Amino acid sequence: MPTISVIGLGICQPPLLTTEAQVVLSQAQVVFGSPRQLASIAQLLPATCEQRQLPKLSQLKDQLASLPEVAILASGDPLLFGIGKYLHQQFPQQVTCYSGVSSLQGACALTGLSLQDAQLVSLHGRPLSSLRRHLQANRTLLILTDQHSQPQHLAQQLAEVNLNASRLHICERLGYPEQRYSEYGVAELLDSQETFDPFDPLHVTVIETRGIGGVIPNFPGIPDNQFITNSETLTGDGKGLLTKREVRLAILSLLQAGPNQVGWDIGAGCGGVAVEWALWNPQGEVYAIEHHPQRMTCLQANRDKFGVVQNLYPLQQSAPSGLADLPRPDKVFVGGSSGALTDIMHTAWQALNPGGRLVASAVTEQSKADLLALSTHFQCQIAEMLQVSISRADKLAGQDLLRPNLPITLICWDKPHGE
Repeated sequence: MPTISVIGLGICQPPLLTTEAQVVLSQAQVVFGSPRQLASIAQLLPATCEQRQLPKLSQLKDQLASLPEVAILASGDPLLFGIGKYLHQQFPQQVTCYSGVSSLQGACALTGLSLQDAQLVSLHGRPLSSLRRHLQANRTLLILTDQHSQPQHLAQQLAEVNLNASRLHICERLGYPEQRYSEYGVAELLDSQETFDPFDPLHVTVIETRGIGGVIPNFPGIPDNQFITNSETLTGDGKGLLTKREVRLAILSLLQAGPNQVGWDIGAGCGGVAVEWALWNPQGEVYAIEHHPQRMTCLQANRDKFGVVQNLYPLQQSAPSGLADLPRPDKVFVGGSSGALTDIMHTAWQALNPGGRLVASAVTEQSKADLLALSTHFQCQIAEMLQVSISRADKLAGQDLLRPNLPITLICWDKPHGE
């Protein structure tokens, strides 16, 4: 098995390396890196060292497996949105990282920002829409970018969520002699009459989010009217369905989703539960299963609107047949069944990881009775059961009143660890 040294070159030119990192390079047999990186440390390598261009990650693993000892060059800190995490996952106990100063740290030094006061976001190789989940007012975002997340692209995202007063600080070619810093408002970057020198591909952006905001929530409990349901234009089976905010919060509280856990939302409708689930648990995965095509269209639109594109996976298929190929879940919510409630519950319970939780909702007395009968099949007691009754303000003959919605019963079971 290979011994892998990952050398973070930092943002200095020439690279400012620790003594340990220099020793590794002076004894290296094979070194991977980009042409620019290899050129920057060429004088440190022995004459017998083989230099290879860094391939795609899918190809790198196979190449490394055939080498006894190798060094890999990385930008900045390999363990900060870098290749270090991937290599540690693929080759446990075989990787040593030597960190340099990252471009994010360089941006902090240039702008006077304290790193602990910023929220780190990487858009490098990630969808631009994934930024939206972070776009609340009065935040400081420190962003790694690529060609699809240039300052003008970021400004457009800010404008779309009512953060037009935000300031963008662009730090280009950090650590190079031609390092440059500039600051812009949203309107300046979006004004077609303005002309800019092209921003260098090597840049970091700091955003101070300012403005009315209100599109991306600050706290769990997204207002119902913020979701896309198209309920005015849809009819029949495709009518927009959304779990009301108060019920949604009760469901999320019962699920208690944690980092790195897999969740299923079966009968996801327009995505109210799934979107909030993914938004507030960014290190987990949520698979939203919905077979109505029009509801699925709304679910996908809400996924994009709230920026949960990296950990929410909408699947247009029917349950229980469409559950067979999904990763085994740690948490499951069954909110819709289209008449197949018992079969769906049996399938979900069988797939659920030991120690996991299954939560289901019922409106009718028949569906409630069907759920209660499942405890015998599961051979475990109900963990929690509650009924959520919500009344909202309305008018009747010009007078104020509270009009009740149908009560929702929520029942949950915990799968024993021994199963």
